[in-house]
Amino acid sequence: MSRRVALLRGINVGGNSTVPMATLRAIFEELGCTEVVTVLNSGNVIFGGDVTACDLERRIREETGVSPRLQLLERSRLVGILEAMPFEGDPSRLLVTIMGAVPTELTRPTPAELAPERLQVGPDAVYSFMPDGISKSRLKPAFWKQFPPEATGRNLRTLTTIVGMLGA
Repeated sequence: MSRRVALLRGINVGGNSTVPMATLRAIFEELGCTEVVTVLNSGNVIFGGDVTACDLERRIREETGVSPRLQLLERSRLVGILEAMPFEGDPSRLLVTIMGAVPTELTRPTPAELAPERLQVGPDAVYSFMPDGISKSRLKPAFWKQFPPEATGRNLRTLTTIVGMLGA
């Protein structure tokens, strides 16, 4: 059984959705997952097993009261998403927002509205270069509200670490 990563949206940000990583690991193990490892403190879980996103979301909600949405990715899919990154620069300033499928009809800001930031929409991810950091992004919240609730972003540094932990 290959290992996968679960990227939970909104865990341990803003203080309203705190889930201890030990609790998260225990939930995965209770559902039969093996080799469960959390990465950082923001809802990145590497594991082996056949659990579904629905089962994980339901069990986390029952155990913690937090209702996360999540993306489950095999290593090969995550590598493909990362290989499509169109920008170069500090990996902590490069954001990848992953989702099942990017909506086809999007209202996008113009390059002039974003400068010096850059944005490119791919088939299953949105790529952003944010030289001043994510917290100072010029992208308005309305842009992100166009995407499905399971869409979740990570910087390139974090995703590269996760790929390394997933092994070959």
